[in-house]
Amino acid sequence: MTRRARAILALLAVTILWGCTFVWMKQSLNAAERVLGRQGGSAVITLYVGVRFFLAAIVLALWPRTRRALDRGSWLGGAILGALLFAGFLLQMLGLEDISPSVSAFLTSLYVIFAAILSAWMHRARPHLPFMIGVALATFGAGFIEGPPHLTFGPAEWLTVASAFIFGLHILATDRITKAHDPLSVTLAMFVCTAAFAVVALPMAMARPGSPSLAEMSALLRDAGFVLPLLLSTLFATVLALTLMNQFQRELDPVRAAILFALEPIWTTLIAMLLGFGRPGFWLWVGGGALVVGNLIAEWGVAMDES
Repeated sequence: MTRRARAILALLAVTILWGCTFVWMKQSLNAAERVLGRQGGSAVITLYVGVRFFLAAIVLALWPRTRRALDRGSWLGGAILGALLFAGFLLQMLGLEDISPSVSAFLTSLYVIFAAILSAWMHRARPHLPFMIGVALATFGAGFIEGPPHLTFGPAEWLTVASAFIFGLHILATDRITKAHDPLSVTLAMFVCTAAFAVVALPMAMARPGSPSLAEMSALLRDAGFVLPLLLSTLFATVLALTLMNQFQRELDPVRAAILFALEPIWTTLIAMLLGFGRPGFWLWVGGGALVVGNLIAEWGVAMDES
């Protein structure tokens, strides 16, 4: 198997693991609402992200190789990736408080377009036509997999668009940083820095009106319904998925990787349906089909360039 084929399979596995995150996140948020008697808002999200990446850093640090390769460049690269990751998560979740999941999914999927535009601007080159077709189909498929989103632009929508832009930057930064430094050490530094950003942001989130108190947050961390899905998200969607991403994304063009990452909503929808959160419908076939065809066209374009 070629390095490129291994990279595609690894990143495909990443999208499946991220698809599971929806269920685990939903279970934790449902538990938080049960324990608190109301939605916890950005404070619970920040706590969730902070604990998730703190535990992920501990798990990955148990592997000696990740610690041996840590140097100044790895820490700087990890800090950049961690800042982008945390900012993207925070803006996305803040926007999700006031818009529907389908609108959030559509606007977040714009990261594929942003990655293509930013890549073209950075390299002063026009993107390949197959990539552009793949980008368009991937964005449409990710956004419409649960039906047409009903857009009325306000602050929440713009927060979500901003998160998509940051996720596009994160994909390009991952490509550059993991090519310059050891991917495992960069991943460990990224986990540590993301957790640190969450620690700094948590007091500000808790200061917002209606946010949970310190005692309520402590009770939340003792609730198995909140903690168990968080642990699953830590081990599989964070340690395993992001390590695979940082290790293998550098083998692909970042725009090609972004198109591949857009497959995540297919797995999210299918896994949610298997667990009783919905039923397959017309738009699943339309959106999922567009995502698959977009990836096939993008891969065909790569094969044409190599032949």
